[in-house]
Amino acid sequence: MKALTPGANAAISGVKCAWTLNCSHSSAFGEYAAVALLPVTEKRLPTGDPALFQITQQWMEWSGTPSSIGCSLDLSRLPGGSERLLLVVYTFSAAGPISELKDLRLQVDNQVELFLDLKSNGESAIVIGEFYSRNDQWKFRALAEGSAYGLAAMGRRMGITIDDAHPTRRPYSGDSPSSRTSATGTGFAVSPGQVMTCAHVIEGMQELHISSFAGRYRAEVVVVDERNDMALLRIQDCPPLSPVVFKDGAGCALGESVIALGFPMAGLAGGGVHVTQGGVSGLFGLHNDSSLLQFTAAIQPGSSGSPLFDSSGAVIGMVTSSLPDAQNMNFAVKAGLLLGFLDACHVSPPKSPTGRIFSTAEMAREAQSSLWRIEARNP
Repeated sequence: MKALTPGANAAISGVKCAWTLNCSHSSAFGEYAAVALLPVTEKRLPTGDPALFQITQQWMEWSGTPSSIGCSLDLSRLPGGSERLLLVVYTFSAAGPISELKDLRLQVDNQVELFLDLKSNGESAIVIGEFYSRNDQWKFRALAEGSAYGLAAMGRRMGITIDDAHPTRRPYSGDSPSSRTSATGTGFAVSPGQVMTCAHVIEGMQELHISSFAGRYRAEVVVVDERNDMALLRIQDCPPLSPVVFKDGAGCALGESVIALGFPMAGLAGGGVHVTQGGVSGLFGLHNDSSLLQFTAAIQPGSSGSPLFDSSGAVIGMVTSSLPDAQNMNFAVKAGLLLGFLDACHVSPPKSPTGRIFSTAEMAREAQSSLWRIEARNP
């Protein structure tokens, strides 16, 4: 049997194949975690409905036990336009890290094997491999692409809505796909009475508040753009907020210094604003997504919605996601898209021409009054 490491690939027997997936946690699958199959194009755009652990599709069939999942595939019956089939392991509703599974061992057709040690993995979902066709030959490529915010957030970046909640332990809540009871993130004021954050922070939540050392206030949703992971909140019964300043003019440059300000790991890392520094490492997101930029300033769960500042103290992006296993590859929605969204919402945040250069300490001090921790919960 050929052993693969992430990035390596091997041919499989044909369009009809079978695989098994085992983990050391004997009861994790079905209780804490599950598996999904996502048919996509070469650029990872969705081509059809996913096959979740509890849902079959005409091109596959589940089998096995909670500690040893089996699946048979007929790749010739994938939805039209499918060029790849992603194999994803995830925790229900991103309730915790996949490290609880301890390790994974995948076998395809008893010919190919992949072993992943997850004990130090903090993500809530991970793409462990993909089936793909090349020169009329189907192959399997081993991967280890993590998503700190779970399967639903991963799907949202691809343009598909995925319900990653447990199929039986889910209180029905209208159109909400999530059974999370609480979530935290970061938001920043864009007007005297409105705050911006990531859509996935508040997804499925009924009660919203913002808080900082300046107080705690109730918030309500104004507009949500799930595709681009943006949300605008209206703050109730609060004194005028101090909006951030956006960069006026051209976007950021490759290699430009940036800082991220937010509230990561709420309850563990302390109640104040945290500052991290880095640089712009790419002007596109995954698969040349022009709505995103890549940066190297460290982020953690709770950083979602944090503003990303350049050295002039102007916002150039909003932190949205990370691939921690890819050497600190983090992503932010570009300021141009944020401003377009706000303009459509009839919000005009202040803009500033480039010029004066601030130290990190000065920026943190100036921006702190504009930053708020987002507290979301279901009663």
